[in-house]
Amino acid sequence: MRHVPTLLRRELSAYFLGPMAFLILLAFQVIAWLNFWDLVDALSRPQQSVSGRFDPLNTYISGSIHFWFALLFAIPALTMRLIAEERRSGTIEPLLTVPVTETEVVVSKWLAGVVMYLVLLLPFFVYLPFLYYQGRFHFDTGPVASLAIGLTTLGMMFVSIGVFFSALTKNQIIAAIWTFLVLFLAVLLMLLLHVYAVSQQAAWAEALRFVAVYYQVQEFGLGKLDLRYLTLHLSVTAFMLYLTVKTLQTRRAA
Repeated sequence: MRHVPTLLRRELSAYFLGPMAFLILLAFQVIAWLNFWDLVDALSRPQQSVSGRFDPLNTYISGSIHFWFALLFAIPALTMRLIAEERRSGTIEPLLTVPVTETEVVVSKWLAGVVMYLVLLLPFFVYLPFLYYQGRFHFDTGPVASLAIGLTTLGMMFVSIGVFFSALTKNQIIAAIWTFLVLFLAVLLMLLLHVYAVSQQAAWAEALRFVAVYYQVQEFGLGKLDLRYLTLHLSVTAFMLYLTVKTLQTRRAA
């Protein structure tokens, strides 16, 4: 894995050669500001309670429709070109002829996507110190750490899914569409299915709640760092990266 740092720098540089990364960063900055404005407005109302499910961090992230829709579009946009563009332009073959393994290529591209994902989340956390020190709203910092860890492992899983679909095709749009569909299933469809299962008092309602990403982030925001969720995220990440490596090895041998 000694070539990963070099490949990682190459991938991170490639992100900023076009306007896509800057536009996504700008969009997340705007969304973070709007969410923070709504949060301050809610906290300024004396009748509002900030206990239980109304934890400000929980509402700030998991309760934000803007955040979830931005995430559903940002991950496919960030990952669609990682391998698909290399295959389309024919640069993937020369890259794999140098003493670089498929595993190093996949891991470096995945890490670049994870780094960009974490950069997108920074604006949401940058405003919290102002709320704590300037606004003198001394919230518990434990849920902040829990939310940060949970969102990190969630992003690792999402990016690995995007990298896998980018390896399946030379068309970036197709890779983005498939990634979006899978993330839509994990975030919104699982949530709707859980609501339906609860209304029908189905026995499988609890299982749907466990795999529904929305509820996972909600629990993280409340400071409940469930190791089962982290294990799920990391397991799916490892599996998707393994499939991506096997895909490249198969295409290389063909």
